[in-house]
Amino acid sequence: MLRLGVLTLAALLCTPAFAGLLDKHFPDKSEADVTAEFEAGMGNFLEARLGEPLKPRIWYQAGRESLWLEVVEVNEVESSWQVLGKNGSWYSELKRYVYVPYGKIYKFKTADIPPAEVASWYVSKHRLPQEMIALACWLAGKEALTEANQVLSDLATNKTDFRADVEAWLCEKNGWTLTEDGLQLFETYDLERDRAAKLLLTENAANERLELLDKEAKKAFKELEELQGGDVKSKPGYRRGEPKMRLETLQDYVNNFAVRYAGTPFMEKKSTKKDMAKLLEAIQADLDWIEAEVFKAERLGIEDNWPEAAKAYDLLLRADPYNQVLMQRTADAWNKAAVVTDGARKAEDKAAAKNAAVIYERMCEEFPVVLRYRNHAGVNRLASGDAKKAKEHHEEVVRLTEGRELNEIEQQDRDFAERQLKLIG
Repeated sequence: MLRLGVLTLAALLCTPAFAGLLDKHFPDKSEADVTAEFEAGMGNFLEARLGEPLKPRIWYQAGRESLWLEVVEVNEVESSWQVLGKNGSWYSELKRYVYVPYGKIYKFKTADIPPAEVASWYVSKHRLPQEMIALACWLAGKEALTEANQVLSDLATNKTDFRADVEAWLCEKNGWTLTEDGLQLFETYDLERDRAAKLLLTENAANERLELLDKEAKKAFKELEELQGGDVKSKPGYRRGEPKMRLETLQDYVNNFAVRYAGTPFMEKKSTKKDMAKLLEAIQADLDWIEAEVFKAERLGIEDNWPEAAKAYDLLLRADPYNQVLMQRTADAWNKAAVVTDGARKAEDKAAAKNAAVIYERMCEEFPVVLRYRNHAGVNRLASGDAKKAKEHHEEVVRLTEGRELNEIEQQDRDFAERQLKLIG
């Protein structure tokens, strides 16, 4: 009798209980029905969110380039997505730049958008439980079981009364045996897409996942070291390599790296833990050094010694080359050191003007939405004696503002570009 009772309990914990998740929230509907209704409603979901401040976004691989897109139009089964660009604003609390729609538009059949991207549109705190469940069913139908797990783990974390049914559903879909202790909750992180997630796993599934992560961890750590510049030993201001993202963002990236690979044999090594600590120490040391040294550059500017101020800012910028504030200050300092006159046709120091142009051109790449940077690049190129390149910058401003309604700042930028083009001839 005892053995029979144990077997009955095990059966109730897995396969039969799986039906509970659908029966409770979609009575009289099969999983196929739920999946079909979800897919049919994707267009309406996107259309409803077009009026929200934060619209659905996706990562899209265009050849070798990874693009960040945002939905801008929805038509029946098709949707249009526009490339996002940094507009120069900075979320200090998030340590991230603000992205806005800018550039090329791509069209997709909505139902063909990669499942992982669709899953990212839904957060259980802001959606009905039925939506999360339907999404998980749709993801499972697309063989995206990891994403389905993340969706339901999110739901079960925010609404704990769903936990048992969610665990049973995951057990059935993955062929797991659910023990009396239930599934274990794990934190994970998608570093490329900058997305945190949770997973409910059995002990065996967790171990298998860690084995896979361990295989990629060593290579990923080398890439992480390269992001820092590959030099944690030198003092701030004297490092051999430059970081490949803004230092504050890199700081977060290192911490998120630790979340993604937590528990792997590679991350458990004492040597790895020391190396991770050194990375964070080096980043913080650079941030502290910049904060202390920036006053010297500011003072030189106040004293109207712009050639020396530009050199001082330039040194700071090498330590944090993707920091927009430092980019702006350094470029402005070189511009003032150049002493540009006569509509930018003359400069006392052409080399300084060229230095300013180079930095403004970097800013054009990083913050393509800010048209003013293109005009600044054009002005300094002209002042340095390169009229051809100056003309290209101003022509680009005109092209980017052609055929659309402009706000006041954009109109000012276009007007300036047109004046400079007449000046250049």
